[in-house]
Amino acid sequence: MPVLKSNKISSARLLGALAIMLAALLWSIDGLFLRPLFYSLPPEILVFWEHFLGFLVLSPFIFIFWPKIIAMSRKSWLAIFWVSLFGGLIGTIYITKAFFAAFDGEVGFATVVILQKLQPIFALFLARIILKEKLPQQFYWWAALAIIASYFLAFAGSGLSWHMIDWQHNAAIFAVVAAFAFGSSTVFGKRIANHLDYRAVAALRFALTSLLALMLIVSSGTITNTALITSSQWSFLALIVLTSGAGAMFIYYFGLRRVSASAATILELFWPFSAIILDYLFNHSYLNLTQSIAFILLLISFIKISLLKRASKIIFSAKVIKGQGKGKSLGFATANLDKVDLDIVHGIYIVSIKVKGEEYLGLMHFGYKDIFRAEVSLEVLIKDFSSDIYGEIVLVQVLKKIREVRQFNNPQELQQAINNDLKVLTEYSL
Repeated sequence: MPVLKSNKISSARLLGALAIMLAALLWSIDGLFLRPLFYSLPPEILVFWEHFLGFLVLSPFIFIFWPKIIAMSRKSWLAIFWVSLFGGLIGTIYITKAFFAAFDGEVGFATVVILQKLQPIFALFLARIILKEKLPQQFYWWAALAIIASYFLAFAGSGLSWHMIDWQHNAAIFAVVAAFAFGSSTVFGKRIANHLDYRAVAALRFALTSLLALMLIVSSGTITNTALITSSQWSFLALIVLTSGAGAMFIYYFGLRRVSASAATILELFWPFSAIILDYLFNHSYLNLTQSIAFILLLISFIKISLLKRASKIIFSAKVIKGQGKGKSLGFATANLDKVDLDIVHGIYIVSIKVKGEEYLGLMHFGYKDIFRAEVSLEVLIKDFSSDIYGEIVLVQVLKKIREVRQFNNPQELQQAINNDLKVLTEYSL
């Protein structure tokens, strides 16, 4: 079957790619220009206030999407908690510690940023362990090369050997811990991003991280250091919130909804590239020959790992249940399915459906019924099929996403959209 091309979809992917690159650029500027201004403060204080102020900015989305938030499953709540704890709290604290240590001259700023990009390796390892995703054998070879290259990148400039490393107070180690934290949150965050609007995901992450950070600074007694924040630092903290903090995360989630995870991983490499350029232009810092070679090998490893083919077929079985008959009233009889916990993005898909041993093509709607209700609908429109199959178990294979779920002003607009989807399905089957 041919792969259809859509200018609209291509434009969305391009917009998503640009959004991720912009977020990466903002993160580079943060580490180089903004975060060092808070060097005198405990990292925990900075992390709490940037997340709390970021939550205040994003909090309207909590109210807007509240019906869908409270309807999340226990599994989804555990996932967003993990993202907040590791991606929000631990990851941000340790990357801040790494930047502060780089400010002391332990390693170069660019080295910290590049090491943090070990994140995809941790993410894929954890996906293998937690989500049982199979990885090709080549992954382990490229991952090993990346780890070796990271060692030389981190320590070639200082001449340190393995046994001389201070594992508790070292910028490179802080960066690797941050990479693990961010990588692990990617594994759990993907599920949330699939089912919940990116604006609500960002707001929830900042809300829970603020709460966790508050518990940390209260229990440790570092909350009193808030009094040490100067008026100029409050101004720069507001700038972080609007740019590299809540602003960048909002932009990033916007982009992630529009590109694949593999593509996002490659696009995020704009961070170390921009970091190296900015570090050279403003700090006159550069990598030595050994570090440059290590960086090239690390970059190749990242790209190879991101492009490795992994199992992408999504196949599931479900039981046909009775619906409200709205599709039939519009002239398009659909089969409602009882499985609504798929780990894919909400949308309209072309699918292959096996019914009573026969295989058909069809369209699948997976998403919320409307913007005011948290009820998720999973239904299929089977092409050239009209039999009664209530109670039957069908096997569905997801082939291609063709558009987002949209809201329509009237039944006529919905009918027109379905007719357009059927035209795409017909072209796909040719």
